[in-house]
Amino acid sequence: METADYLNEALRYSAPQLAGHGWARMVMYRVADAMDTIGLFVGEIAVELEQCGAELKTIRRLLKADQECLRTAQPVRVAGIQLTKRQLQVMPEWIVGTARNCLASVLLRLPVMLRSCVRPQDELWVQRCLNPMVDSMDQLGRLANLLATVHVDVLDEHVLRRYQQLFQQQPRAGMPYPEDHAFPLLSTWAEDLAGPESYEVRALALLAMLNERYDHRRWHGGGGDELRPDVRDAALATLNALEIEMSEVGDTPRYRLTDAEWAYAVAISEALRDWLASAVPDGDQPLIDILRAMFDRTQARSHQ
Repeated sequence: METADYLNEALRYSAPQLAGHGWARMVMYRVADAMDTIGLFVGEIAVELEQCGAELKTIRRLLKADQECLRTAQPVRVAGIQLTKRQLQVMPEWIVGTARNCLASVLLRLPVMLRSCVRPQDELWVQRCLNPMVDSMDQLGRLANLLATVHVDVLDEHVLRRYQQLFQQQPRAGMPYPEDHAFPLLSTWAEDLAGPESYEVRALALLAMLNERYDHRRWHGGGGDELRPDVRDAALATLNALEIEMSEVGDTPRYRLTDAEWAYAVAISEALRDWLASAVPDGDQPLIDILRAMFDRTQARSHQ
């Protein structure tokens, strides 16, 4: 949920309507926060692997530590990319497309991670859970470094280091860290009680709805990380619906969305009520039980 909130805020600050409001700082902050929040859970899985007797080289292999993409304040200069401060008043259109594709890709993977955590564990559960996590971290790292690259002639290294939040970055090559043993994230949040109207449950339900729609379907079109347009648009609409759900009266993302984007987000937000009524038990329940109910439903629907 926290990661989805960070993705939503990064999407919000990519809008041209927020030019002059520090879009580069805010997008880099939130991309880093999303990347490091996922990293906290990766670190905890590394602890579990260690406690189950896995050797460090095995843990590093499962974490794909040899190919991780870390954020940097010293990005490699790219020939032909040299933008001025004036040109960077708003996010360049070609970066907007890359950023939205990245944010949508990571959002699509979040329910895959949740689903792997709540379903019965077998010998492959670690890979099923870790693969989308580490892939998401690396895709966010590439986006962060792209943003740093286009600002390398505008912002000095000290500012880039702060915007990239390098002080909180923990490479997977060093996992598990001592603090990973001290914070049992996966075992504590799942015990929290919540009801169908709580923000936590509504946010999780939006992810489960997205998973139900695209589970076992092809996400990508063409080569590389590029998503099919319909899949990307559905994920972005889910992020915008999340903002609708968390917004106060009159404080919605309407101002930065096209008519079509707004209609799509509203449709998802409205569909959420019926979905919750059919998928979530009444009354306060432990979040882990609510998640199981959600993904039991999505699994059944995907097999139909």
